[in-house]
Amino acid sequence: MFNTETFGYWVGGVSGHDNTVIGQEMSNAIFGQLRVGVRPTPQLDINLAVAYATADEKPAYFDNGDYGTEIDLTGTYKITNNLSYMLGAGYLFTGDYYKGAYVDHNGIYANNDVDNNFIVLNKLTLSF
Repeated sequence: MFNTETFGYWVGGVSGHDNTVIGQEMSNAIFGQLRVGVRPTPQLDINLAVAYATADEKPAYFDNGDYGTEIDLTGTYKITNNLSYMLGAGYLFTGDYYKGAYVDHNGIYANNDVDNNFIVLNKLTLSF
């Protein structure tokens, strides 16, 4: 999550829609996460995570420094002792920080509508 390994060695800076680039570790954030999991059978793990982040010091041109709230649900099924399959989905309720809020040339506050931020994960893992 916004660490040096990701930006420095793998993907570089991540560009946004309004010519901004996130190219360093996340700072100025208060982050919290709750996780719960159940194992209804010895082969199946189901996990739910809810995370929230907000800016410690909000920029002057934002109503608030909300990064957003993310909900993730994953299920992992152990097929054999060394083979498992994971299926997951996540949804980000985007906060104002990533909506590109700004004051335009007329001095009017505006932002871009950013929604439907979701991910579907599919992973087969072989351990040996």
